Amino acid sequence: MSKMKTKNISKKKRSEVLKYLSEISLIVQKHNPDSKVINKIMQIEKYLENLNFGLNFEKHYEIIEDKIKESHIFLTKDENLSINGTGNKHILIEGENLAALHHLCLNYNSKIDIICIDPPYNTGNPNLGYNDTDYIEEEDIYSHSKWLNFMNNRMNVAKTLLKPNGVMFINIDETQIGCLILLCHQIFGEENVKVLVWPKVDPKFDINRVEKTPSNLRMIHEYIILCYLDKENTEFNQMRHRPNHTGFNTPEGNYDLESIVFETGTTSSAKDEIKSIFGDRTAFSTPKPMKLIKELIRVGSGHRAVILDFFAGSGTTGHAVIDLNNEDGGGRQFILINNNINNICRNITYKRIKWAFQEYNCKDSLEFLKVKYQKK
Repeated sequence: MSKMKTKNISKKKRSEVLKYLSEISLIVQKHNPDSKVINKIMQIEKYLENLNFGLNFEKHYEIIEDKIKESHIFLTKDENLSINGTGNKHILIEGENLAALHHLCLNYNSKIDIICIDPPYNTGNPNLGYNDTDYIEEEDIYSHSKWLNFMNNRMNVAKTLLKPNGVMFINIDETQIGCLILLCHQIFGEENVKVLVWPKVDPKFDINRVEKTPSNLRMIHEYIILCYLDKENTEFNQMRHRPNHTGFNTPEGNYDLESIVFETGTTSSAKDEIKSIFGDRTAFSTPKPMKLIKELIRVGSGHRAVILDFFAGSGTTGHAVIDLNNEDGGGRQFILINNNINNICRNITYKRIKWAFQEYNCKDSLEFLKVKYQKK
């Protein structure tokens, strides 16, 4: 099969513009050698020469970026909310996750085995602020670029925390899957990014419990983007499957991770978990089942792994770590980060972790830390 021949039209156009700018610069220099216009032209030329092709999005500045630059970041321990124990040491950080990630770089650079996150899906959430009046909203024509900036800032810092064989799992729905895959390619390299499918509905059990949709299209799956730091030097453990997960008779046992992640719970079962702990099934619209996160942790890390979740939400990742340690006697540790908008960190994340400690008679310890800033 012959190779497809193409012409890079964008490259040609860019060369033409650079040529025009060079001609304009010569004319300006001839008539006014000291003109400030020449410097401006040179800046434009440099911008065009360095322009990347692929995923390009408008750059937006977050308020927290100024605060990080102007402050020393430190963590203070809340003795009243911390839990003393003799086992594994876990951490829950209350505060802006970008600031917390920067602080973790001091002690956890290249020490995290696995990152599991379930970020906001950019569906009109007003909590992703860029200034006092500029939020990411559905009708905002820059909503995709703002969300990508938000994720790019955090993922680039988080990447530095991963061990050489570390991995990141990102739960995402169809709203941002396309943009996020390209962003992951940019950060981790295309060869280190894979996409898994998670069926969030089980037709056998959820047929009458699926949320009604305004259209005739019912979304019954979401995605998990898997990012390796170095795919060639990363080996996965096997995951635990139950029989008949695909409708065929399959023996009980362990199986390699597949591109479709079966038998790991559904949105409905996740809401049942939320209800059993908080008494309200509707507290979260898109929670992830503990079983799903537990299997991702089992597959992606060893018995003494350090697991990070910087969008801790309802605390599912922490719960999964405690459950898995209880199951196999492992010594895994979690680090959870969550802001406290609407008291979510204390009333939801912390409450679930405390509940799990009691439910499993866990002898581990928990440090409850809060992000603080000191002017430089």
